[in-house]
Amino acid sequence: QVFLKQWILTQTTFRKEAVMKGLRLAVVFTCVVLALGIMGIKADVVQAEEVTLYWASFLPKNHPETKDVQKYYMDKVNERAKGQLVIKYRGGPEVIAPPNLGTAVKNGVVDIGTIFVGVYEAIVPGVGGLMLTELTPDEERQTGAIDYIVKLHQKHGLMFLGRAAPTKDNFFYFFLNKKVEKLEDFKKMKLGTATALRAAAKAWGASVTPLKLSQYYSAMERNLVDGVPGCPIPTWVAFGAHEVTKYVLDHQFYQSTAVAIMNSGKWNKLPDNLKKIMNDAMVEFQKEKMVIGTKGVAWARKKMMDSGVEFYKFPPKDAEWLVNTANDAAWAYQNKRFPEVTKELKKRLTK
Repeated sequence: QVFLKQWILTQTTFRKEAVMKGLRLAVVFTCVVLALGIMGIKADVVQAEEVTLYWASFLPKNHPETKDVQKYYMDKVNERAKGQLVIKYRGGPEVIAPPNLGTAVKNGVVDIGTIFVGVYEAIVPGVGGLMLTELTPDEERQTGAIDYIVKLHQKHGLMFLGRAAPTKDNFFYFFLNKKVEKLEDFKKMKLGTATALRAAAKAWGASVTPLKLSQYYSAMERNLVDGVPGCPIPTWVAFGAHEVTKYVLDHQFYQSTAVAIMNSGKWNKLPDNLKKIMNDAMVEFQKEKMVIGTKGVAWARKKMMDSGVEFYKFPPKDAEWLVNTANDAAWAYQNKRFPEVTKELKKRLTK
């Protein structure tokens, strides 16, 4: 009996210790689960923390091109990112002068910029050749041109997001206050141009006066130049320059030089889902922008005609010479300065 009592007591004690040990293990397990859960929640919170990027434009906030980028690209990205990413507008040329915008993006003063390629070619050598494309943005993706352009930018601390103002037809128009009726007349012309059209103007035989975009109106108004080649017609009207224009030589050349670039460090830190949102939105924006651009050109042409501006054309052979000379001069100018990049771009951007 004594043995039996001792055995029962031992078993009871063993069961109690086993129960207590089980309880302790359960508590430890529960604590571990809770800790892991909290860590997971924290990780999710970190993942979902808002990323804020700032963008600037080379054109003013109220310019149609800037409005289109905001509405059809930036706002679309913000909506789809659902708070994980917010892109805010920093300002236009009153905040960062266009010649300084490329450097500002590279140095992180702003994260994204819409800019024309001529003013940041010192950062990305040879990028000026983008205006000579014969392809749509979709075709450029299919041929590998965009992959090459992205790598070209990444080598110099920038991410190429895409073309910011693609159009169905050629982009630049020729605005005049002195009518050119035959090719020989170019030799008597003084043309005001930004960077993109200087080589062409010289090849046509004209003398060249360098101008900034902001100087187009005053130069035409004060007759400092006979004409300005190298501006899209909606932008010309947005500047009010149709008020000081008599003629438009109605043959277009080149594609838009406007692009969207981003600081590569900021791009690299974005999670893949946000990169995909930005890339997908750019593809959609470019398709929408081509439709919008066509409507904008039609509106601007009507606006100018209603203001008394005369649109006229050269005979077919002279028109062909005008456009081909502009293309050949620009390729030659690019090739002289950046032979390796220009060779690769021409191979990928022409049909």
